[in-house]
Amino acid sequence: MTRNNHFRAMGRFMLLTGLALLTGQGVLAQQAPGNSTYVGRYDAYVGFSGIYAPFVNDLNQQGVGTQFGVNNTRWLASGFDYSVQTGSTQLTPSLLPTALQMELAAILPPGYSLSVPTHVNIQTFTAGPQLVYRHFVKETFFIHPVLSAFRVSATPHPTDAVSTAVVGALEQQGLVPTSGVKLDWTGGYGVGGGTDVNFSKHFSARFTIDIAHTHPMNDLLANGGWVYRFSVGPAIHFGHNVH
Repeated sequence: MTRNNHFRAMGRFMLLTGLALLTGQGVLAQQAPGNSTYVGRYDAYVGFSGIYAPFVNDLNQQGVGTQFGVNNTRWLASGFDYSVQTGSTQLTPSLLPTALQMELAAILPPGYSLSVPTHVNIQTFTAGPQLVYRHFVKETFFIHPVLSAFRVSATPHPTDAVSTAVVGALEQQGLVPTSGVKLDWTGGYGVGGGTDVNFSKHFSARFTIDIAHTHPMNDLLANGGWVYRFSVGPAIHFGHNVH
């Protein structure tokens, strides 16, 4: 995905969010006022989740996200979420440390442009507190710090003799395992938030965005960067009323 396409995708996401908010307002115009007093002790969510990492050649992935939270008070919650996304990108010399780029430049045939298709799987584990704003009956807003653990696996798929030789050289240097699957755990930090569009006291549509800075596979990738995670799906609220 190009940067312009990414911004268009973000624009469509925000447009859909706005339309959902307007729809929620129309649906809830008939809602009994008493429903606004209910805050369930627990909530759970599952839905679509996408990740965009521009610093890895515009890596764009789709998958699923889940969340479980506890409302400690009406304005403070705590919880855990997990997401998994898969997709593909191109491993190019520009992603590598300068010393490794120079090594490759010395062995690549003149005029050859190295680009190795690479399948990537990202799992994200996040936990922590969340501030909740419940002034409106129809929408609930929340914001939270992002303290995440990322489990990233990458599998290169060379397409010709030259890229196969390059992957073999990376294996000899220990930068890619001989199994062909490079696995890494790394941390990330940032901020996130979103909106619940409340259709009833027990059901809402949830829209979230998390932004985290991370540097996976720092022995192979020269630079880290910002990762953007979007989620949308249904959330349910249950348990005794929190006062």
